Amino acid sequence: MAYEYDHDCPFEAFITNLGKYNEGELVGEWVKFPTTSEELQKVFERIGIGSKDDFGNPYEEWFISDYDCYVDGLYEKLGEYENLDELNYLASKLDELDDHDYNHFQAAMQISDYTGSIKDVINLIDNLDKYEIYPGVESNADLGHYYIEELGMMEVPDYLADYIDYEAYGRDVAINEMGQFTDYGYVRDTQEYFTEYYDGDRENIPDEYRVMDFKVSGEKERKTMNYETFKQEFAEDIKEKLYERGYDDVRISFNNVEKTNQNYEAMSVVPEGSNVGVNFNIENAFANYEHTDDYAGVLASATMVIADGLDRAPAIDVSALMDYENMKEKLSVEVISADANADLLANVPHDRMEDLAVVYRFVMESSEDGRASILVTNNLIRFRSLGEDFTEENLKKVIAGEKEPPEKIPERKEAKPEKRKFDLVVDIQKKMAQGKNGGYVQWAKKYNVKQFAESILFLQQHDIHDKETLDALVDGSSAKYHELMKTIKDAEEKMAANKVIKTHIINYAKTRETYSAYRKSGYSKKFYEAHRDEITLHKAAKEAFSKLPDGKIPKVKDLNEEFARLLSEKKAAYSEYKKIKKEMRDYQIAKQNVESFYAAQQM
Repeated sequence: MAYEYDHDCPFEAFITNLGKYNEGELVGEWVKFPTTSEELQKVFERIGIGSKDDFGNPYEEWFISDYDCYVDGLYEKLGEYENLDELNYLASKLDELDDHDYNHFQAAMQISDYTGSIKDVINLIDNLDKYEIYPGVESNADLGHYYIEELGMMEVPDYLADYIDYEAYGRDVAINEMGQFTDYGYVRDTQEYFTEYYDGDRENIPDEYRVMDFKVSGEKERKTMNYETFKQEFAEDIKEKLYERGYDDVRISFNNVEKTNQNYEAMSVVPEGSNVGVNFNIENAFANYEHTDDYAGVLASATMVIADGLDRAPAIDVSALMDYENMKEKLSVEVISADANADLLANVPHDRMEDLAVVYRFVMESSEDGRASILVTNNLIRFRSLGEDFTEENLKKVIAGEKEPPEKIPERKEAKPEKRKFDLVVDIQKKMAQGKNGGYVQWAKKYNVKQFAESILFLQQHDIHDKETLDALVDGSSAKYHELMKTIKDAEEKMAANKVIKTHIINYAKTRETYSAYRKSGYSKKFYEAHRDEITLHKAAKEAFSKLPDGKIPKVKDLNEEFARLLSEKKAAYSEYKKIKKEMRDYQIAKQNVESFYAAQQM
């Protein structure tokens, strides 16, 4: 299979000696994936893994300092401390795809929710039937025509065919199916079950794909640890690794964390002098250690996650947390499964709606990477942490828009306050908090309530308070998406033409002497048969040159510069394209959820 720009492998990784890197020396080597155990062992030896430093300590650890990736959408999934067996498993499965299935995979990568990790992408390859592709369908109008004319979704008499708004019909289909137009055509999720064939456990990677089955020379033997021993040693090692990353001193403790849908023991890591830290699931880390017996790999991965969390930790004003007037603006609701969170619900105020529950959160900060929020608990209310008016009853009234918190400093009322305008978010939250409408209960059973709650948070974050604004944002982001798509396709077409002409120039130069000899032979049939391939290439090049706009053959140097410029433009557009695609999808999902929610109120 040929990957992007005719490469013969899906990606390459620059495997680097971590010890040498920390000493200020970059020692590493590029490795093509898929690879073999024998080749990796030689690479490790060449970059000094297993050799000893000046103090006699062996270099045991490595990381990946760079990737060259030739599969669209995969680069951002690849991290510094990926498991090499898992990388090889992924690369091998990609290599096993034929051209048709590879295009199917690339299309699925652009729409699937299962692309967050290497494990997800591996499983995606085995779940391609979950995604249906209509090649050549590139717009709402195309989709409308395809559904009506090809799939027969609507009987339209010939005399009415010219009166059908195919674009509007196609747009409605795409929104209802949450489908997307990709470089490979229209793609939709069939809603079939996504099967997790690979659970992320190295032991479950088939033997033929494993490459880390050798022992590094000089590697220390490490006795198997129980959970308590692992916790203590892991905490000390994390401190040391974070110190190497610039966190001079951190406080580490262990505590139980209760979250919606999960409870676990966490290792809390807080920088000295800070009131914000990171909770790391120590139970998962120990489970990974038990499954893989790769303590160094688990430690390296944990260090990366914790350091990244500390780098992204929001700055929180603790005094603001005690101000109810300030905090009420951050109040939001979350709909969760009541049965799955029975223990959690025993300690938090909530409303039950059959098998669902509404809980309350203060959203402190939100971004594309996620949100930082505080769950409202019974203890928070019991101790009146935010003042005497901070009660469960008032929480519900604020969410429903029925109550404003009291002003700390009464203001003179010189005029009647304006009548509160209709607010889309407030109205929805009010109906959710009441939870008494039969239509809503049926709607909540049918639709993804978690996704709906995220849509409401999305509306709040983007200051969207009416349907007209939401509609305008859907249309605007869709127009920008298609504009960027056209820019990318135009660049790709020019790059493809550039490569063709460059190939012809090279072929012309290589075959010029042969063709000259052919001409001097009087176009001998015998000479032609002996040099058929070279003469054919030469003729094809001359024909291509004759079709150039000015008939002038460009220089290879100029073509290389043009290709580099086009590639740069494509990358810039693609970076913005990925952002706007997510933005457009968020707006479309929010619009669909709002419309289905209000439709349920009519039941």
